[in-house]
Amino acid sequence: MPDADAPPDSRAQLEPEPPARSWLLRLKRAFGLSHDTLRPQPGERLRLSGRGIRIPLGRTSFVLELGADRIQVDPHGPEEEPPGASPGEVLIRNAAHSDSGIAHFLVLAPGRRLEFDSGVPEHRLLFDQPKEAFRRKLQIHHQGEALLFRDPIAEIGTHLRVVDAAGAAARRRERRSGALERVREVFGGPIQALAAGPALNMLREVNDRLRQDPFRRADADGDPGALLELPDEVTPILVGDLHGQVDNLLTILSSNGFLEGLEAGSAALIILGDAVHSEREDQLESMDGSVLMMDLIHRLKQRFPARVFFIIGNHDSFLPEVMKGRVPQSLIWGDALVRLRGPDFKAEMERFYRLSPLVVLANDFIACHAGPPRGRVSREMLVELRRYPELVRQMTFNRVQTRARPGGYSRADVRRFRRCLGYDERFPFIVGHYPLSEAGTIWLNVERIRNHHIVYSAREDRVGLFTRVRGVLVPQVYRSAPLLDTTSGR
Repeated sequence: MPDADAPPDSRAQLEPEPPARSWLLRLKRAFGLSHDTLRPQPGERLRLSGRGIRIPLGRTSFVLELGADRIQVDPHGPEEEPPGASPGEVLIRNAAHSDSGIAHFLVLAPGRRLEFDSGVPEHRLLFDQPKEAFRRKLQIHHQGEALLFRDPIAEIGTHLRVVDAAGAAARRRERRSGALERVREVFGGPIQALAAGPALNMLREVNDRLRQDPFRRADADGDPGALLELPDEVTPILVGDLHGQVDNLLTILSSNGFLEGLEAGSAALIILGDAVHSEREDQLESMDGSVLMMDLIHRLKQRFPARVFFIIGNHDSFLPEVMKGRVPQSLIWGDALVRLRGPDFKAEMERFYRLSPLVVLANDFIACHAGPPRGRVSREMLVELRRYPELVRQMTFNRVQTRARPGGYSRADVRRFRRCLGYDERFPFIVGHYPLSEAGTIWLNVERIRNHHIVYSAREDRVGLFTRVRGVLVPQVYRSAPLLDTTSGR
């Protein structure tokens, strides 16, 4: 973070440029298109106003100083594993926001150019004084081997500070290490599968607490209804299918102030189903990750009963038709629980599935595991959803209509679902269940259905989620870090 005793503007040696008599260079300078290539050292502060500055990438980070705002620009190597970045990508965030709670960040890939634009809500989230930033039309161009910073406005106001990347990386590692230690404390020790007796006692307590779940109206039988209505003041952390990827859940809990939000009671972790059953072809029959995943989720629910919610998906069952690659995963799941923990544990897991919600509604989104119901519904029907088995099946099994799946739900189904609840197409509808490619984790405006998004959080390299930052619902993607070995005592 820059301090008040900043050194004067750098006088670093310029690399050779075409002579100024070049008509093309004069034209570029007249339109603010030229730039200087510098090789500044950490600690140097450069005046950016009215200039373009190109800096080759190395072991340095940068801070854009604009009034009271400090925008951190962090290029990283693959060994540093920053949240949301792949090798060669650059992470852009407000350092003050990152240190004070759940914040937003941007990721700039090689070859891409960023111009801060007031019309992009996610850009506004980076600044405390966004009007000045957008007036200046600040730009960052990732040229692969270098970053080009540009402020077209000559009026003084913007500086670029060069900082040592090692210090920023060390602070991130320290913050993550502290969060992981707190996760261990919540879990009650090393994060590894519990013994049968303690696991059964914990699940019984969780199920008893589910009967008093907050933000859920009781159904006609006196059980907690299937609709979770999240209050406006609670920040959602919406996570898609995890499929036994415990590292992904640990990555989320140790990133971006999410655990701090749960501890403070200001945020809620909402998992959109399918926490179990590995998607890896060589692990389809292995239930080890599923057992540990549910132990961790149950412990989180036990520790934060009003801030952790599990939305049921199709894999969260013992139905024989739930299969992957002709492997009957749900049947294997049930057999594994009986073998490891006895029939009483399996019965309590069935109770957990029966008592958990199926759909969540907030002031700025609605979410379930799979898809919208095909017919008309009301909020009252969503509360009583378990009385409508076909609707439950649709909301846990359906997939969006594509060329490969012409029988899926359509734009009209999504539109009708929103209208039944009193919303138009500007209201986001978020699901998991159906990854649209082998590499992605978040898909926006799926099949051109406005504000209909899919989040899938089970990739081995990345984990996507939605959260709310300063009143705006935003998607975020984090690199999945191999954290289980550091928390399991191995």
